[in-house]
Amino acid sequence: MKSKLPSIEAHIGQQLKKRREELNLTQHDLATSLEITPQQLSKYERGTDRLPAYRLYQLCKVLIVTPNFFFDGLEDGWICINEQGNRLMWNTLKGQKVRIELGDLYGTVSDIKIV
Repeated sequence: MKSKLPSIEAHIGQQLKKRREELNLTQHDLATSLEITPQQLSKYERGTDRLPAYRLYQLCKVLIVTPNFFFDGLEDGWICINEQGNRLMWNTLKGQKVRIELGDLYGTVSDIKIV
């Protein structure tokens, strides 16, 4: 049986499009500020291409949101920490304790949202 829940990529794409439209930006405007083509931005918004971490970082700066914004509304997800790195996985977070370790992170944290 196929799940009716959107993929993580599709969810992130929906959030991206929603915020772009809230700021009254065209795909062309946002793509130009990210130095990518509007076609590539469209693929991110449709969820057909995965959004690399560096691009997510750029989007947070341009769209004035935290990374949490892109994951808000995901009801079935968890963060897995192992030797291969940190991964957002599919399950429920409600009632679970989550420990996140960050390494090699450079910059200034101005806003943190933990739900």
